[in-house]
Amino acid sequence: MRLGPLSGFVAVVLIAVAFGVGGDTPGVGDSGQQIRMFFHEHDTQQTISLYLLFVAGVFLIFFAGTLRHHLAEADRHGWLPQVAFAGAILSTGGFWIASGVTLALVDVSDKPQVAGAAFQAMNAVANDLFIPFVGGIGIMLLAAGLDAARTGIPLPRWMGWAGIVLGVLMFIPWVSFFAFLVSGLWIIIASVLLARRPSAPIAPTVPTPNASAP
Repeated sequence: MRLGPLSGFVAVVLIAVAFGVGGDTPGVGDSGQQIRMFFHEHDTQQTISLYLLFVAGVFLIFFAGTLRHHLAEADRHGWLPQVAFAGAILSTGGFWIASGVTLALVDVSDKPQVAGAAFQAMNAVANDLFIPFVGGIGIMLLAAGLDAARTGIPLPRWMGWAGIVLGVLMFIPWVSFFAFLVSGLWIIIASVLLARRPSAPIAPTVPTPNASAP
């Protein structure tokens, strides 16, 4: 599918909108009552945010599958395309777990029998649940970057080196957040470049001679 790579563009847009709609959530130092009131008063806003993040994971997996396909065409016997795809799976899992924790906070925000300590615990998990999706994107960019920097196919070598740099920065404390933001631009550029890439020509089938023929 020629439009398959553009699923990466859609994923980035959905993730950005999801975080924008979600806004500033309570911090880990807020009381259970403050957390309860926030998610009760902003239940619609948070539900939209978590749903967009959930759907973004679907598009991210489709993009990663397309990326793996194109990388494997140039590196048929390599393992880096599979590592890139595994990173996207890890990142999607992180997005979906974060969505599930937010849904739990929204769901119990009107349940008086749930103690404030439970809200504090779930909110602390939600605030620090960035490692899976940041690390997963880092693995995807690092693996795809190493492959592209070596072959220049299907992405230009400068995209490969950019992926390597961003992938490494994703695992450095205090820098990973900014690298994660820039990684969205990398995915968008990769989506466009892969969508514009000409399809590989199909080799004509050559009939084999019949050995039994005289």
